[in-house]
Amino acid sequence: QTVENTITELDEDDNEIEVAVTHNMNDIEFGESRRLKNSVKPANAFCYYCKSSLWTKMVPTRYSGFQKWTAYEKKVVHAIHQENPRLLTQIQGSQPDRPTAQGMPYRIAAVEYIRRKMKHFFDISIVDEVHELKGGMTAQGNALGSLVQASKKIVAGTGTLFGGKSEDVYYLLWRMFPHDMVNSGFRYEEVTRFNEEYGNVEETVREQKEAAGEYTNTNSRGGERRSTKKVLPGISPFIFGRYMVHNVINVRLKDVWPDPVELVDTPTIFVPMSEELASHYRGMISAFEHEIDKRKDGYKLFLPMTDYGVAYPDNPFTFPNASFKNEKGERELIWNATHLSEDCTLPKEQKLQEIIEREMSEGRKSIVYVRDTGSSVGAMDIRPRLQRKLEEIGAKVCILDTSTTSTNTRSEWLKEKIEQEDYDVCIVSQELVKVGLDLLCCPTLIYYQFSWSLFTINQSSRRAWRIGQTEECRLYYLAYENSFQAKMAELIALKNRATAAINGEVSSDGLSAMLGDDGDLQSMLIESVKRGGSVLKGSAEDWIHQTSDRARELLANIGKKKEKPTFRMQFEKWVDVEIAGEVTKRQMLASKEQIVQNIKQGLVAGFTDHGGVLEVDLIGAFGLSRDFISDGAILYHLMKPQQEQKKAKPEQTNTTKSEPAVIEIVKVGKTKTRTRRGKAIPEDQLAFDLFG
Repeated sequence: QTVENTITELDEDDNEIEVAVTHNMNDIEFGESRRLKNSVKPANAFCYYCKSSLWTKMVPTRYSGFQKWTAYEKKVVHAIHQENPRLLTQIQGSQPDRPTAQGMPYRIAAVEYIRRKMKHFFDISIVDEVHELKGGMTAQGNALGSLVQASKKIVAGTGTLFGGKSEDVYYLLWRMFPHDMVNSGFRYEEVTRFNEEYGNVEETVREQKEAAGEYTNTNSRGGERRSTKKVLPGISPFIFGRYMVHNVINVRLKDVWPDPVELVDTPTIFVPMSEELASHYRGMISAFEHEIDKRKDGYKLFLPMTDYGVAYPDNPFTFPNASFKNEKGERELIWNATHLSEDCTLPKEQKLQEIIEREMSEGRKSIVYVRDTGSSVGAMDIRPRLQRKLEEIGAKVCILDTSTTSTNTRSEWLKEKIEQEDYDVCIVSQELVKVGLDLLCCPTLIYYQFSWSLFTINQSSRRAWRIGQTEECRLYYLAYENSFQAKMAELIALKNRATAAINGEVSSDGLSAMLGDDGDLQSMLIESVKRGGSVLKGSAEDWIHQTSDRARELLANIGKKKEKPTFRMQFEKWVDVEIAGEVTKRQMLASKEQIVQNIKQGLVAGFTDHGGVLEVDLIGAFGLSRDFISDGAILYHLMKPQQEQKKAKPEQTNTTKSEPAVIEIVKVGKTKTRTRRGKAIPEDQLAFDLFG
């Protein structure tokens, strides 16, 4: 609105006031520049009524108009056609400077520009971890739709497509396969109908009956009947045949990994509480149950009770009190936290120490997953205490946090800590490493605490078991028995069985769980508490299909340090790994006693005894990498001190026996490969014959 004219009127007190007559501004009145004061035309900088600015900052451009830019473009094109780079550089350098402007110019998201201006521009778009984009009205989800619109083909990848509910794929299907959804008769907003057809929806009906027990419909206003619907976990198998079979390729890691290392997934280790800890834990649960029974809205305490029941046993030293906001908005104390002395070692901490000691004795590096990092309540952070407890057994421990390093450098940071600075353990939250991070340098993953999200658990459990891993991967899980932690572990085992069925490893138990017999993890735990603490289904053994012999062996070896290999054993292992020629290998092992003595006495360059540990530096010994050194040359290098001793022995005994002359190769002509019975002689055998 702009002012057209002003008129004078009288108000209720007969005072003269000026009233502005306004109208919608037309194109001519709006003008081409921002006017702050009235001139020939009225001001158009602000709205007359709301005072909002009608102008935004102009984007500073080098050329004032498109016509001037095309004049510069013609010169550039001419220089390119003439293939004259000097002229091109001169023209580009003669452009006018970009004008300066105060304030930030108008910005637009890159994906929004792609959606508007680049339809069908890309041949293929590849989207990784597509399950992160499953939200309905989210910026990331809309970005996926924009990329699909700009691409002729779309390839979406994920390791965990389903999170337990049918709606996990609803918006993904709309964005990537809208024709399938339209042909099925769905509209974009009909997510409830999709859940009813391909998932589980629980409807709760509450009705108030009269004394006679009949349904009332007083004055045709619907009566006292209310119904609520809740989406429960569960996916119908028909969703695969309708939407997945022709659109999805299921590829497991083993299908593209020709020689995978073994992944040992051990059952959950249930650790008994100490008497003092168990007493305090029971007191906390009793306090919550008492408050739940005496309050009308006591059901609201089930959620905090499960959170405290899971977290308190791991940190009974600084754990905060439990409070509850009543109907008046006041905070009431529910449970006064009882703390233990920090000098003690909790049973679960001791078990963690035993696992780490065993892994360290084998020279393996470990990751310890935790959930309580103090992000919301600082007193709940358990990482500093775990670091101190692991340092007590001689472990070198680091902590990876959101503030430690940037997101895109976490892999490099961890690799440097483990491989360069020789750290033994890294404590990290599962949320930081669930996607986009490789933990090849840490083949042992220990779940000290569990996450509520199966997405997070399943993603983080495979961070070390990836292509390029050369060591056996191990997964350990710790939980206190007779506690909410034990129930949580058992419920996770049950839901993991359903996940295995979704991924194609179908069993009758998995199908029944997939069809929605139970809810999400925390809801299932609350339901278990309401039933008196009984476990609904499953057991920790169900976490893996069948406990392997290797898993039982690892569990039996916890707390036992592996004997350090002797120097001779280390040399034998090195020969077995590095030496390919069988003849050379047998000769080395036959002379291993003399070679080991030579190395210990420091007579062999590049081979050193560092505190009982064999260290080999072939580049320092030969000046070349291993690819250019034959096995025979290495054998000669190891036996050289012994040969020199034999040469020096006749001089010491003053014998007159003549020594063979040293052969010096001064020129190499055309070489021919010596053969034996039609087979070529390997290079290491030739070198062995010459040096021998």
